[in-house]
Amino acid sequence: MGDLMTLIKSIFMAFFALLSLALAPAMAQDADTAANDPDGAFAFISELSSNAIKVLDDPQLTQDERNDEFRRLLREGFDLDYIGRLVLGRHARNANKNQLESYKSVFPEYVLQIYSNRLKERGDETFEVDSTTPAGKRDLYVRSRIVRPDGPDVAADWRVRKIEGAFRIVDLKIEGISMAITQRDEFSAKVNADGIDALITFMREQTGTDTPSASAPISTAN
Repeated sequence: MGDLMTLIKSIFMAFFALLSLALAPAMAQDADTAANDPDGAFAFISELSSNAIKVLDDPQLTQDERNDEFRRLLREGFDLDYIGRLVLGRHARNANKNQLESYKSVFPEYVLQIYSNRLKERGDETFEVDSTTPAGKRDLYVRSRIVRPDGPDVAADWRVRKIEGAFRIVDLKIEGISMAITQRDEFSAKVNADGIDALITFMREQTGTDTPSASAPISTAN
């Protein structure tokens, strides 16, 4: 009986040893999250915002050059793949291949237009990064303020995620309102009313282009 118990115990010990080895890579991967690197996330937003303001304030740049620099910063700083899928939401399942390709080509340009227009309206406002706070198990909100000389400060919280070891922005909250969710609701209303082709036409009208963007593609996988 004692030999049998020893054998069973040995089998269980071996099983748990193998299990721990199997889980070790996943645990290590989960540890490499924005939530576990608040200093890095803070520095990421500070540098990205500083670079964006430098581009905006550089008098040597033409508007085309400035837009090219914003495109580069968008590709480096935002997870446009995730945001694009989130904003299109359930309508991606009903779109055909050509519609999805058209959407993913114009979406980065549309985002560029939104953010560049807001930056152009900055005036005498300044941008200050304050702190970080958890956002779920793996993300962080990097909290910042837009300081206005003639009005109250505006809270801007950047949701930051680590993707393959690099920080990326997956959402922005202005005064507690998610920009991604707000955009998703607006897009959904347009698609429900007029269809996805009308949404794509609207986005192209807003960006002033019918030419596919060279920005990173947006995956349509679920």
